[in-house]
Amino acid sequence: MFVHRLSSRAAGAVRRWNGEPARRSTPAPTPELILFEYEASPWCRRVRETLGVLGLAALIKPCPRETLRAEGAFGATSRHRPEAAAAAAEAGASSRLSFPLLVDRTAGVTLSDSAAICEHLWSLYGGGVERPTLDQALNPRRRTLLDFPLLAAPSALRPWPEAGLMLAPSEPNQQPLLLYGCEADAGSRLVREALCCLQLEYRSQPRPLSAPLPALEDPNSGFAAFGARQALEHLDRTHRTGEALGWLAPLPSPNLGEARMHPVLARLLGR
Repeated sequence: MFVHRLSSRAAGAVRRWNGEPARRSTPAPTPELILFEYEASPWCRRVRETLGVLGLAALIKPCPRETLRAEGAFGATSRHRPEAAAAAAEAGASSRLSFPLLVDRTAGVTLSDSAAICEHLWSLYGGGVERPTLDQALNPRRRTLLDFPLLAAPSALRPWPEAGLMLAPSEPNQQPLLLYGCEADAGSRLVREALCCLQLEYRSQPRPLSAPLPALEDPNSGFAAFGARQALEHLDRTHRTGEALGWLAPLPSPNLGEARMHPVLARLLGR
């Protein structure tokens, strides 16, 4: 646990603890937002930071990977990727599933590009927000060569399959869990990683770093507690049924998604 907490703190430090709610001169709006994402994705991190800065709650439907051999692949054990693929297809997005994917039911739009999602959120829900200079520097409206390295650095510090990257078998939750947390908080990150791997749908409610974090409520069992250790023990005890898939996990069979092998991997395999 010590190594995980230390690396989680380092992951927050490399982003300069960006992502906590900014000052607002007006009450935060309450749009109906559904975000399909997975914790280890750099581009999903950008959207989560924006949601945090804006103080916007969202229903998170985690979509961890079942294989690293091809993008867009998923099998029968994937709980939310079929729904994400259907939402993307209905919106006329790319046939190959990619993340993040935001469904804004209030605005009636579905977006699948992180920059477009962040622009959308600021345009519609950023009124009265004093945007931090740090967030402007880390998440500029125009992409730069530093975007990916800076977004990917937290994932490089936590490269393990169970760190919000690969799917782990679990018992599905009938009702979404509720997580009060902050993108930059080390404990909140550990809980989000577990929720992601276990594919447990949850409502994310941003809180400042000064608040007691994280706080997890599970209406399926009546569990409610502060602290990452208690939350992780509850998730393992109540929902987990196995370990996360490994880095070398094969393509799922049958593969229900349109997969594209990473060009570097394809070259190594001679394909």
